[in-house]
Amino acid sequence: MYKTKQIIGAAGLIASLALGAHIALADDNMPHQSLHITEAGKVSLTGAKVVSIDGSNITAMISWGGATGFSGVIKTESSTEIIRREGGRGSFSEIVPGHYINVEGMLDMSAPKPTVIAKVVRDWSVMKSELNPFGVVSNIDTTAKTFMLKTQERGDIKVLVSDKTVFSKGGSMTTFSALKAGDLATVNGLWDRTANTLQADRVKIRMEDRRVFEGGRLKTAYAGSSVPASIVVTFGRLDYTVNVSSDTAVLNSKWAKTLLSNFRVGDHIRVYGAADGTTIDATVVRDVSLR
Repeated sequence: MYKTKQIIGAAGLIASLALGAHIALADDNMPHQSLHITEAGKVSLTGAKVVSIDGSNITAMISWGGATGFSGVIKTESSTEIIRREGGRGSFSEIVPGHYINVEGMLDMSAPKPTVIAKVVRDWSVMKSELNPFGVVSNIDTTAKTFMLKTQERGDIKVLVSDKTVFSKGGSMTTFSALKAGDLATVNGLWDRTANTLQADRVKIRMEDRRVFEGGRLKTAYAGSSVPASIVVTFGRLDYTVNVSSDTAVLNSKWAKTLLSNFRVGDHIRVYGAADGTTIDATVVRDVSLR
């Protein structure tokens, strides 16, 4: 078991606070505030409130009973991983004063005041994630470059289009002007849960609705651990490339969530999604052979 190390000076202040630092935030959806330091100087700080930003450094604080309990500097580097609340990769520019963050890192023993060199910073206040929803297009605004996407899973989402958004239809490239009310479409982009808007990277105008593909056999497995990813499944005499995104439901035979890496070659596979030729953008992928 790790021990809390009493460190002289500014770092010692952090260590002493770490002995009992654990309180709840008013927002139940935010993490509890806590500070833990191992004997080796490894720091785990959760629920800290961002006070200010100075270059690549963050000043953050946690408090007890309304009084400041810890205020220190979170030093980020090019190797620091920034993660959004939902787990997707974020950027330092998204972090602003008032946000709540978790930090994993090491004490900077040479700093004149409490400083943590961050390995990972998770911003709990950035409620954005990568989505790939399917729905029906409506309310197209060619001036503002927006449209509404009516989805079964998340209701009506406002889609924001930029000059960088890529449009395709039937396997060929097209433009925003080709989009019509009533079109079926799959949109890939960054979803802001708070505003319920989706900044589109890609828009696929669909020729067919989603459907169930049954009786498949996994031909090529996926050994990785992250998404987006692709697997090859044989349905009948044809091999289909099945695209799995961050919001695709990956399930076992009992409808429980599982990892794509648990699928094995030869397993019976069912897919629910929209196809373009022999490519399926999956909403659900289920391994019927996996218990």
